[in-house]
Amino acid sequence: MLKTLDSALALLTRFTIDEPTWGVRELAKATGTHHAVVHRVLATFAANGFLMQDSAGRYALGLRLFELGQVAHQTFVPSAVVQPALDALAEHCGETVFLTLLDGNEGVCTDIGQSQQQLRFSVELGQRFSLLAGAHAKVILAFQSDEFRAAIYQSADIADAATIDGDLARIRADGWSYTREEAAATVAGVALPLRSSDRRRVIGSLGIAGPLQRIEGETVTQLVEILKKTRETIEPVVGLNR
Repeated sequence: MLKTLDSALALLTRFTIDEPTWGVRELAKATGTHHAVVHRVLATFAANGFLMQDSAGRYALGLRLFELGQVAHQTFVPSAVVQPALDALAEHCGETVFLTLLDGNEGVCTDIGQSQQQLRFSVELGQRFSLLAGAHAKVILAFQSDEFRAAIYQSADIADAATIDGDLARIRADGWSYTREEAAATVAGVALPLRSSDRRRVIGSLGIAGPLQRIEGETVTQLVEILKKTRETIEPVVGLNR
């Protein structure tokens, strides 16, 4: 029975933005499933409102799925995904992991995965940061508009904006940021940008910070790779309503 359910759901997931409608034989050919089975499954979904059928016999997603999507949207708690992911990453790398979101012209720490090491980077929920120092901050600033960056420089009375612009250009080219002793003495950090759900804006960062002697050399490259894996999990959630 579970195998049948798996097969039915596999057919349902074929309805995507790129391919929103399917005919029975067309879907059967695409999935390698007998057309009689496909017909039976699609008809059952349609009878229960999960699919609807047009006059040409093609199927599309139905209003019942829209209703369930609304329920999920209103009751979904991002922290249920984010916090376990940060905790797992902190345990894996042994360093403090934290999420920073852009708020006005500052970054604010919204979620933390605590390092269990005695010597560790300390950050607090709700702590605010300038966007001009630290990997977690600069990786956000790097992907903002020229006008936004200029306003940040002006408000901080930055005389040598060209040097910072050069740093930010390198961050944009690399897709990640690494800094040493910028936000705090003896501390190094690595961070990746987090994008909005439409992928058009950088809304925050996912960062790791710890003692300089533990975050340098080849370790930095390794941390970037594990950050990327965690980002795949949390970015769709973090960017959902931003």
